[in-house]
Amino acid sequence: MSRELPPQQAFQTHCLAQMGVVSWLSIEKNESVTDSVSGTVFMPVQPWPIDMDAPSNSSFADSYRDQPSAGFRSAEPVPAPMPKLSPEEKEPLVHNLREQLNAGPEIIVEDLQPIEELAVDIVVEPDPTLNTQITRLNIHAYALSNKLLILSDVPQVFTQAEDIERLALKMGQALLKQPIDEWQGSAFTWPGQLRNPYFLNRTDWLFGALESYVGRLVKDFPETPWLVLAGAQITQLVEDLPPESFLKQYPTAHIVSLSELYRIPELRKDAWQVMQSSFFR
Repeated sequence: MSRELPPQQAFQTHCLAQMGVVSWLSIEKNESVTDSVSGTVFMPVQPWPIDMDAPSNSSFADSYRDQPSAGFRSAEPVPAPMPKLSPEEKEPLVHNLREQLNAGPEIIVEDLQPIEELAVDIVVEPDPTLNTQITRLNIHAYALSNKLLILSDVPQVFTQAEDIERLALKMGQALLKQPIDEWQGSAFTWPGQLRNPYFLNRTDWLFGALESYVGRLVKDFPETPWLVLAGAQITQLVEDLPPESFLKQYPTAHIVSLSELYRIPELRKDAWQVMQSSFFR
């Protein structure tokens, strides 16, 4: 069974046949593989139009041969020609600048004067002198009933914190003659976690840190606190503070450290007498 194709499909069939494709139409149910199609293929003699006005003796090869072959350099842009300037229009040289400036009456030329550098005295404040030999400090503080503050030296390796705490509460209760209902305990260490050796020579920073620490403890005290300095280091450090320090304005008792009072009970009697004479004169 043969079927006539329109010219367009007939041309497509011809092109596919040239490429080796025998059949390119889909087979429907009523058709078989042996069905053939036919059609008239219209092929013009010259598919590309030719300009008849162009000279016949020139060809594409000749025109390509006439172009200069420069490889990849042919794609580079051609530099623009530099305009020719007269000597008057050229950029003047530096040695002619003075003559040109002097030639114009509207231009005022001033001689450049050297810059005079003034020496300025920079006052460098010396580091504060060492007022104390205490460079390291480990203390425990106990604020009792917003009236009594105990600052006690403790060893660097300290495992008797609970025992010392009970001793401080008993001492405060006996000294204030009332139960201790409100109290707080904390620790202060210098230089602590700071590893800069510069801190060891700046005792003024140690003074400031200690005053700030004590100021936070007594900020809620309604009246001037009683201060108990327990231990040689904290006693010496407070004595080395400037005279205007607020720590020197409190009524103060100096006793041995609470850790020594805990280890040596015989020292408690002397400490009690010192506190009585300091606060109840």
